[in-house]
Amino acid sequence: MEPYSNQLFGLDFNTLKEMLQSQYFNEIQSINYEDSDHKVGMPGICGEYAIPKLEITTNNGTEAIVLFGRRQLSNTESKQAHHYRYLSEIGIPVPKLYGAITDSNNCEILFLEYAQEITDEKDFFSEEKNITEFIDLAAQFLSMHLSHNYIGLIGKDMGNKSDTRDWKTWMSWSVFIIEKIWDLASQNKLGIDLKKMCEDCNTKNKLQRIAFNMIKKIGSFDIGIAHSDFRPNNMVHLNNHKLGLIDFEDVIIDSKYYDIARYLGAPDQVFKWEVTKRDYYIDFFIDRCKKYEGKKLNHQKMRDELFHIWYTRSINMWEWLPHEYGGPEYDFWPTGKNSEERCQNLSVLLNALIHNSDRIIIN
Repeated sequence: MEPYSNQLFGLDFNTLKEMLQSQYFNEIQSINYEDSDHKVGMPGICGEYAIPKLEITTNNGTEAIVLFGRRQLSNTESKQAHHYRYLSEIGIPVPKLYGAITDSNNCEILFLEYAQEITDEKDFFSEEKNITEFIDLAAQFLSMHLSHNYIGLIGKDMGNKSDTRDWKTWMSWSVFIIEKIWDLASQNKLGIDLKKMCEDCNTKNKLQRIAFNMIKKIGSFDIGIAHSDFRPNNMVHLNNHKLGLIDFEDVIIDSKYYDIARYLGAPDQVFKWEVTKRDYYIDFFIDRCKKYEGKKLNHQKMRDELFHIWYTRSINMWEWLPHEYGGPEYDFWPTGKNSEERCQNLSVLLNALIHNSDRIIIN
């Protein structure tokens, strides 16, 4: 190790000391620095990262720690330190926040206790205990008490972003994306499976009507906090062996069960877990919500609501489009790492949407 001297994002010793001091009862006397062997595994996340090893010395001794540091690339991104601070205070499992500041460009620099990332969703869900821990974390997060101050900070973040999800805009956009998919498929630009699937314009019109009418449906559901990207790749294994949540850039106030609906609300064709255990998982989720919130939810009502939230979210198929036709870049790999994979996944999703369209209930 070497004495710390501006190695982390150009921060000088006094600034780093001030950021970390709140974690130590005695005054920090010295900091030694070393690069760690840990690498950031999650692609597609914006920011400049560092995972340093530090030796912090006070008159009470020396402690060795490994931190995860992140500096925003743009001051238009949502700040995240207040999420880690508030959530840890109320007992939601997140990595420990060591300190945070904003630099001269109003970009946030934060340091968290390093925790092992989860980079392979399929491997993670291959263990039953991981599925139940995942569901438990979803219930714990959506059931938490929201202070007015925290709601205000979320609102401030939402107000500063141009891409915050608004269902009226989202569903109108969905109508456009459906039209675009049919047009591309008719030109055989998305593969033979989608070309055959999109030959019927009546199916297209039906999906577009559903998309527009779901604006009313989604507005009738309970409102709460949504992480918006609640998946294993935004989780870590904390040092206390609990599953911890990270990446709060897209947190908003939305349908309360939005996060878990991606999984529990998905129909059989795209259900990520064992289909025969769906009711068990929903009951487990209801039980966890009762534990954290004290309210018993109805199974069938919950099942229907989860499905309708899944459908409303999934009918906007933009992120499944190949990048060359307007979809996200391929470093956003959850929907496919290349054009062929995107088209295959889009075909599976569209088939599920069509097959389950008669289940949609619009009052």
